[in-house]
Amino acid sequence: MPLITLTTDFGLQDAYVASFKAQLYQQLQSPVIVDITHAIDPFHIAQTAYIVRSVYRSFPEGSIHYIGVDFNQTPEQDLIAAKLNDHYFICSDNGFLSLLEPELKPTLCVKLNVPQNTAQKKAVEAISHIYRGGELSVIGNTISTLTTRRQHVPLVNTQQNEIQGHVLHIDRFGNVITNITEKLFDRVGQQRPFTIHARNHRFDKIYRDYHEVIRYDVPKERREEDGKKLALFNQQGHLELAIFKGNPTYGGGANTLFGLSYLDPIRIAFINQG
Repeated sequence: MPLITLTTDFGLQDAYVASFKAQLYQQLQSPVIVDITHAIDPFHIAQTAYIVRSVYRSFPEGSIHYIGVDFNQTPEQDLIAAKLNDHYFICSDNGFLSLLEPELKPTLCVKLNVPQNTAQKKAVEAISHIYRGGELSVIGNTISTLTTRRQHVPLVNTQQNEIQGHVLHIDRFGNVITNITEKLFDRVGQQRPFTIHARNHRFDKIYRDYHEVIRYDVPKERREEDGKKLALFNQQGHLELAIFKGNPTYGGGANTLFGLSYLDPIRIAFINQG
């Protein structure tokens, strides 16, 4: 049987998540439900796309992903079910899919027409139908044009010695994740020395893991550990600026210490040699 994943901005303080799961359990026999996250910033579609893109391919093909962020039906926004990259997505037609996979188009997408009086109940019916092996055409009318959002992409100058990107996401630890990928960095950098500029902070080395910033050849009592700044490429291949063991609860996260927030500019300058 397929897996069901949930990604929402419901939070965990209230009973919204439990209520949604309860409705699924009423409809289905022991479904496997996986929480991706319920801590999306309210209505933040770009953040949702980044987080879901980082993990959804790890689930089996045929998995059903509910995107409960801005999941509202209005005269200007439909609720849809789509098959994309051999996965199913239940979401609003608000541009999420274009941010999730800019290079891919759904193989089939329908506007939900299940007769329920609330958006969440429509979602439950659609998820349950797909889970039982039903066809998308039964629960909606096929649509070929979807709302698209322009993805913020890094820019490379004409001299090919500078990448201009921005902050894409701030994670729970206050780590600053940018839209600059390792693939782009390698293509433009060509192994040249570089400096990463983030406000008034500079980085000239990129690590492979957080702990690599620590000098383990120095006796522990003399090491500088907590609070060291570093840059690295994360598991999704994005450039990340971090503080080793930074605690955002007490103002020690990279976003606070570097003064960075969503969409703030990040620049990498490469040095020509010879």
